[in-house]
Amino acid sequence: MPARGLVYWAMLQRLLSLGLLLFASARLGAYQVTYAKTGHTVASGMDYAIHYEIKQLIARHEQVFRRKAPTDFKITYRIFPTYEEYRDYAASQKFPVNPRVLGYTGSEKSYRPGTGEITGAQAEVVTWKHPQPAVLLATVLHETTHAVTQAFLLHVPLWMNEGSADWFGRPAWADGETQKLDRARRWQTLKRLLDEGKLSPIRPYLEAGSYEGWGKLFNGDIGLGYVVGWSLFDFFMSHPNAQNFLASLLKAPAVERGTRPEQVFFSPARQPVAGRPAGL
Repeated sequence: MPARGLVYWAMLQRLLSLGLLLFASARLGAYQVTYAKTGHTVASGMDYAIHYEIKQLIARHEQVFRRKAPTDFKITYRIFPTYEEYRDYAASQKFPVNPRVLGYTGSEKSYRPGTGEITGAQAEVVTWKHPQPAVLLATVLHETTHAVTQAFLLHVPLWMNEGSADWFGRPAWADGETQKLDRARRWQTLKRLLDEGKLSPIRPYLEAGSYEGWGKLFNGDIGLGYVVGWSLFDFFMSHPNAQNFLASLLKAPAVERGTRPEQVFFSPARQPVAGRPAGL
């Protein structure tokens, strides 16, 4: 069977295993995808994968964050034929990149000031046609996760933005032994950092708002910020009490009105949040 056929068959099996729930909900149709004219043609398989993943991402975010996606949600994909075109466009948007920055996402949202309810969200995923199709697909899915997460929350802490993208952004049909091995390797890396005394204290890490801040915390190794962010999000997703706590924190009235989640968590009054796991 051709490689594309194998991917489609794996998608179909995944969909059937979910009991068609993703496509049965009318709420999951509340998004719009467009492709900017850049000279690059998006293959039908890529388009299928994008729509499939957006639907699943919306469903999983609604479950985790205990809220509905905005009824007006638009994502534009701007995939350039060459790195140079990608670099020049990013510079025009005041977002300097280098070859190690595989893509980025810009987002805007509208909301009700009194309640913080997000009523509309628009995102633009920007990347270029990487020589390896698998890299392009992985980049697009990672950035799509950023777009969906940003549509659900007024403020997304950096650790959550990157940690959730690494956690949610793998293809839905890729679950299996490979994913289990990847998860084990990440936790082994975290344990090694802990044993070597290279982990940052939790508060400065949670409050870091830039990649430069991560660099200062990890002696210039920004990649460690991703590892720690993923591990935190994996912890919240893997333990029911922790997941309930995260959902409660994100739905706290102050957070709903626009206060950053980490400010509520570390508030001097230590306001109780239902379900706070022991030690947090």
